[in-house]
Amino acid sequence: MGKKVNLQDLRNAVEAIEIRETMQREIIRNVEERTEKNRGGVKIAPARRIAHRIPRVAAAAAAAGVLLAVCVIGIPVRALVSSLVKERMEEIPAKEHEATAEMLDSQPAGADSYSREYSADERRRMKELWGRYQEGEFPEGELPQAGSAEEAGNYELWYLTTDSSFHLPDRELTDEELLELIDFEVKRNYALQKRYEEEYADEIEADRQAREEAAIQAAEAGGITEEEAVASAKAWLQKLYGITGDGMEQNSYFEETQDAGYAGSGEKDTYMVNWSDVSGRQYYYFYISAQDGSLVYASYSGSDLADAREKPVTPEEAEEKLPELKAKAEAFLKDKLGADAAAYGESYAYYITYTPAGEDVQTGEESAGSQAAFLFCPGGGRTAPAQDALGSQAAAAAAQPAYGYVISYAWDGTFSECCRVKNIDTYWDNRDMLAQSYRKNHGVEVRQVRVRLDEIE
Repeated sequence: MGKKVNLQDLRNAVEAIEIRETMQREIIRNVEERTEKNRGGVKIAPARRIAHRIPRVAAAAAAAGVLLAVCVIGIPVRALVSSLVKERMEEIPAKEHEATAEMLDSQPAGADSYSREYSADERRRMKELWGRYQEGEFPEGELPQAGSAEEAGNYELWYLTTDSSFHLPDRELTDEELLELIDFEVKRNYALQKRYEEEYADEIEADRQAREEAAIQAAEAGGITEEEAVASAKAWLQKLYGITGDGMEQNSYFEETQDAGYAGSGEKDTYMVNWSDVSGRQYYYFYISAQDGSLVYASYSGSDLADAREKPVTPEEAEEKLPELKAKAEAFLKDKLGADAAAYGESYAYYITYTPAGEDVQTGEESAGSQAAFLFCPGGGRTAPAQDALGSQAAAAAAQPAYGYVISYAWDGTFSECCRVKNIDTYWDNRDMLAQSYRKNHGVEVRQVRVRLDEIE
């Protein structure tokens, strides 16, 4: 199980620049929602490493360093709403859950590693079996665990407890073995969730009550209810993605201030509404304004997007892809959001490139980030109507968009997210801050590329 840093490690580290803070809060606040932000895992030959989640519904939780592990199929704690799975977890003695949580605490690395990649067929069967697992098809046995290779003996499939590494046989895994892996992952997540909920019960309840009261106040002030927010989000789910959400898990909560850490407008009083298809690894997230039910933020996270982000793209290839992605972003703006790109001022394509640095790096080749963002900036639009006969500026001012938009795609054209913004400087400031952070903390030279859309042909 090698731990030497290589280009893929750094690629995934730098791609954290493009992780949405809003989705981090979804994990943090609920400790129950999978968001697929780990970009499909970090590969370290010959092992595969998957980053743990760190829930922190309150500052105290962050200090405690509670870890939420995510397996290659990304099982969310929220998925335990399945009554059969929940019953299975509740039958496990409390001491066993405590031992599991303590084992994870003792591990030096906040990540899982795998002795080999899962095959395409294993991934396919894993997704299928996860659905059957939720319906009550459980393994007959348990995943063997050992503290060393010597202790593991002749086990073909086993888990090393000292460093959270999974040792897989060279052959294809059986359905029983895949179910054992699924069951083990659910047990880990449940144990951590259980301890978290017990240790921070007061904070969780206080947070719930504060949100409930804030939502009531927003509605009384002329805003919408949570049910109306869900209805609005469902309409957007159909419009943006062409699906109804039927058969998927839906979750929602009130958010007093929408985070501006990634591309958000920092708007007050919004509802976070999401749909999850765990077995299909499809996740849809929306922020809906609590004032009027309008769309503030929409994001998609799925296995296809994760796979797209894992594919390396050179700066030259990124530049060549900009015209096609620009056309997609402008079409999305018009067809989905009902806005015209010509009504905006200076608008840009933005992406990052980075060059690893340091003696442990295997290559110094420059690589592009995982996606490109297209920023349609409010103000200074080119199609404002002329003044009326009285010379009034009112009509022209009214025609200017109140919000700008950030629309992002993976380099292969897979849609990632869109977000409305009032002050685009919020976005630029955040990009600068994160670039500086990764230069300092990860030894990665980050170059921010900003291209005006009218210069892309």
